[in-house]
Amino acid sequence: MQFELYQWIVPVIGLFFISRTVIQFLKKKRTASGAAIWIFFWVTIIILAIVPDGIGGKIASILGFKDNVNAVIFVALGLLFIFIFYLSSVIERLETQLTELVRRLAIEEQRKQHNKE
Repeated sequence: MQFELYQWIVPVIGLFFISRTVIQFLKKKRTASGAAIWIFFWVTIIILAIVPDGIGGKIASILGFKDNVNAVIFVALGLLFIFIFYLSSVIERLETQLTELVRRLAIEEQRKQHNKE
């Protein structure tokens, strides 16, 4: 079995991002669940790069696609939509928390000014 160029490059890039994710987790810049999701993602990408026909063929047969490339693209798009949904949920939660915090600070500031008078 002869490796193509991408089969060497993708694992190197994946290992770089896995190490970066672990470092961010150790520095408390990522949660354990967030780090686990990204590590799982990059390990999956590495495996798909090293053994594209085996994994792609199994995905194609499970999902009923005739071509393994179409199956991999379909699954990748599905994963991207899941990531986008997750990120939009996180952003909405942060916006809500920020709004509540600003309101509490405004009420507290108003009370302080009222007590001074």
